[in-house]
Amino acid sequence: MLQIDKVQTIEGVTVYGDDKKFEKFYVVPEQARYRRNPDGTLAFKFMKYRLPVDRGPNKPPGGGFCLFDSEFVVEENKLEQVKAVLQTQVNRRAQNRNVNAPIVRIGTITYTEGSVSLIVAGADDGSGSGGIFVEKVHNVGKPSLFGKNISSFGLELSQDGATFFEQAMQGQGGSVSVVYDLTFWAKLPPVKIDAYFSASKFYSFFQEIDIDWHLWSEDDYQETIREQMISSESQHIEFDWGGVTDEKIREPIREWATQSLDDAVERNMIEAIEPVGEDQRKIPAGIEDVTRDFSDTRISSFSLHYKENQSVEWNIVPQGMLQNITSLKDRDGNLFLWKDYSQTIDLDDPFYRTLRVNTYVNADFVALPIHSVEVKVLYNGNPMPNLTEGEPEGEVLLQDVATVGKFATFIENDNWKYTYSYQINYTGESRIFQSEEIETNEGNLTIGVGDVGILTVDVSAGDLNWEDIDSALVTFEYEDTNVDLIKDQFTLTKDSSSHQIQEIIFEPMRKNYKYSVKYFMTNGKEVQGGVIEDRSSNLFINDVFGGRKTISIRGVGDFTNKINKLFLDVVYTDAQNDYMQAKSVALSSQLDFFDWSFPVISETAGIVEYSGNVVYRDGTVEAIEKTLAEEDTILVPKPVEDKLNVMVVADLIDWSSVKLVRVDLSYIDSGNGINERKTMLFSDAKADSQSWEVELRDKMKITYQSTVTYFMVDTSRSVDGPKDQTTDMLLLEVPQ
Repeated sequence: MLQIDKVQTIEGVTVYGDDKKFEKFYVVPEQARYRRNPDGTLAFKFMKYRLPVDRGPNKPPGGGFCLFDSEFVVEENKLEQVKAVLQTQVNRRAQNRNVNAPIVRIGTITYTEGSVSLIVAGADDGSGSGGIFVEKVHNVGKPSLFGKNISSFGLELSQDGATFFEQAMQGQGGSVSVVYDLTFWAKLPPVKIDAYFSASKFYSFFQEIDIDWHLWSEDDYQETIREQMISSESQHIEFDWGGVTDEKIREPIREWATQSLDDAVERNMIEAIEPVGEDQRKIPAGIEDVTRDFSDTRISSFSLHYKENQSVEWNIVPQGMLQNITSLKDRDGNLFLWKDYSQTIDLDDPFYRTLRVNTYVNADFVALPIHSVEVKVLYNGNPMPNLTEGEPEGEVLLQDVATVGKFATFIENDNWKYTYSYQINYTGESRIFQSEEIETNEGNLTIGVGDVGILTVDVSAGDLNWEDIDSALVTFEYEDTNVDLIKDQFTLTKDSSSHQIQEIIFEPMRKNYKYSVKYFMTNGKEVQGGVIEDRSSNLFINDVFGGRKTISIRGVGDFTNKINKLFLDVVYTDAQNDYMQAKSVALSSQLDFFDWSFPVISETAGIVEYSGNVVYRDGTVEAIEKTLAEEDTILVPKPVEDKLNVMVVADLIDWSSVKLVRVDLSYIDSGNGINERKTMLFSDAKADSQSWEVELRDKMKITYQSTVTYFMVDTSRSVDGPKDQTTDMLLLEVPQ
């Protein structure tokens, strides 16, 4: 039998000797490996599903399966190397004993029990809900415990797991680890082990009660209680190592013996003694004298004795990573190829391909006058099998939106097309609508609102601005080849902003309906919108006005000293849409600006024109001719672009011969409504220079006229002008 102290490591293999025969040995590999088939190939198969497998609700779809065997055995080439070393040892011992050297024999280890587990990424955490990569690990949890100690594993992989392991299992290293937990019979070395355990628990309870009842004096009551609890435990283990001095041998024996003692102590532990309860300490009814004496003693002890050559159960836990198959070599020294151990499986077998059709009616049976819808489904001219029990093949009667007709058939010649027809039965109508046969390949067949032969349009106000619009008159029309003209006219207001149009037309709605809207404005205007086509079941009437326009009117004249009032008429005209808006404003020193905002059909269409009058403080009136506004800001009167400043100088006048000088200046710009005049008088007593300023609305027009009259001392006169002038300094000089 295997003797635990006769142990050595050769070529990474743990080798135990036999307790009697020096040529017999037991070998234990360092870790497990993939099982080798008789032909040298590996017991490994990786399968990846091209189409996911449906595993029911709340289960991730399958993506792959990996099946492999592990074995706990020394490789053949390694075993031969170990045997060669052992044979040298046996030859040396035989020579020392002066006997013929026997052939090395490898004994079989007798396993008493064992388990095996797998360490793998993304496995189930034990909750049963499945892991990220590994949904389930198939393994009985025990190796074979004979021969090569084979253990089989099966990994159900998710889609992500199949991709993960397909890449992780290639190249160097590994992706899974196997842990063996094995126990086998072995002989102890020449040591003695004595261990004992002793435990005792003692409990005693004494109670004495003495009561004397007196008729005319106080009663006597005396109670004595003595209670004691004693508990003790002890254990001891002693080793007589004999000739064993190697600590590598002593340590595992010490651990084994200590664990054996602990296991025995746990099995023989004394339960705690419960003290006397309160109910048992009370005085019995009608009893004057009570004596209670109770004791409980519990003792547990045992001893363990192990000695040389005694058989014991020895435990080892070898573990390690399984090398990737692409890093392993076959018998010829060639690396295994991944493609030889993996396979992609296409689950889309044409033989099992099935066409499934779910039939619905997407129409409100309560709001619409629909009694029922009969649907017939054909595949290759034959009624499609009905999955609803009790229903005829290829037909279903739908009477609400919740009912679903389910059909299924196997596909023939890769033809996924089928035909269907439907019949609409109306409430309170003898006429029905029978559709034509329609070909399709849709898996979900929906009979929509537009297919049930009922024209239903829910009309409601959209973005109508009720501050500008008082009401909207809607004119609705629909007609088709087999449908007479349907016409409806109704008014939407702020208080009544919706309307429903519903007519049975006994055929699907195949064309657009037409509508137009006439808008009645709060200011009394009327705006007629164009004809619009649509086919939506929900029609929103939106504002005809595409936006708003704001005209800013700014007074830029001198309203403090010069202008009294400015009256302006502004008109917006959209000839294309026959739409017009007008506004009259008056500007003064108290209000010299105004903003006019109004809705427009189009922000890019339409023009703005303005005209008016400027009333000056001197009583004169200047007309503002009709002008096209080029921008949304109107400046009135026309803004001053520049100023004309003229200085009249009389320094050259000889006042001994000139008595008086009169200067008449004028500036006329008829295009901008300017007619400015100025008269100046000069004399010997008033000979200082005088100036004249004119506001220009056309800075390029600076020509003015001057007429100078000289009154001589001799009562004669001399007139110079009129002349056109552009100079800003006019020098007065008597002409020759």
